[in-house]
Amino acid sequence: MNIRTIFQRALWGLSIAASLSPALAADPVKITLGTTPLADVMPAFVAREKGFFTKHGLDVSFTIIPLNPTIPAGLISNSIQVGAPNAAVFLQAADNGLELQLIAGSTTSPSMGAGIAYLTRADVPYDTPASLIGKKIIIPGLGSSVDVLFRKWLADKGINEKQISFIEVSSAQTDDALKSRAVDGAVVVEPFLTRIQQTGNGKLAVRFMDGLAGGKLGISYVATKSWIAANRDAAKSFRAAIDEAITWANANQSEARTMLAPYIKLPQSVIDALPFPNMDNGLRDDSVQWWIDTMKAQGRITGNMKAADLIARP
Repeated sequence: MNIRTIFQRALWGLSIAASLSPALAADPVKITLGTTPLADVMPAFVAREKGFFTKHGLDVSFTIIPLNPTIPAGLISNSIQVGAPNAAVFLQAADNGLELQLIAGSTTSPSMGAGIAYLTRADVPYDTPASLIGKKIIIPGLGSSVDVLFRKWLADKGINEKQISFIEVSSAQTDDALKSRAVDGAVVVEPFLTRIQQTGNGKLAVRFMDGLAGGKLGISYVATKSWIAANRDAAKSFRAAIDEAITWANANQSEARTMLAPYIKLPQSVIDALPFPNMDNGLRDDSVQWWIDTMKAQGRITGNMKAADLIARP
């Protein structure tokens, strides 16, 4: 082989390498994603199982966190690089000065049939919202989106929340609390909502989300501003992988359901009975602003945040 041929082949090899995307040409960016065990995080679980993260140059592992409100602390400590908090947890953290931004959406709330409801204990009657006065009720995360939405519903129904006792209990422990009669009822999210009804320890009282907040930000993916600034390509790649996962999962719902079990630790029969998540990667200013306005009205945040400043556009 002559020098000219060797040179031409070397140039050809370099051109092929240059044509590869930066994500494929570089070593994978390692990301630990912290999340509570929710079906709403299906896009991320699917992105890992189907190789979409790998395709976009990311090596994503998961840390399961019992309570959603602790996710921002994990981000600040860098024990996780991306978190999946609910909207209320994210906004309270940002209002308290934590430098966090949204990098991708996961789910939004449907107008009807959301995977969240109020369950009473099996022997406790429910007729109207006034039935809740004097009751001891579980909230799976005080200050969480569930808490904000339930109290908004109470206010809309003319119920003074101070006449109700709220207790923070993790979703995984709610079934036992109802069974032991330690509480009268609970606000429950999927996949625990279906599971508790199947055990018979709780019964559906009201789907208070129906008509309350359709199309609003549910679970999203968040990182620190400093991580985003140092990993702009990775942030873009993460969003792209989530996009692909959502498209694939919506077209392959049965297979997508089977990917939840290793992460949320529930029998496949329970997972198959869950409402399919309302997945949506779009981060829209109006959806985030609705949360800001609602939480300011409840006195949960005090700053003058703007939705546009909370969405990363790397």
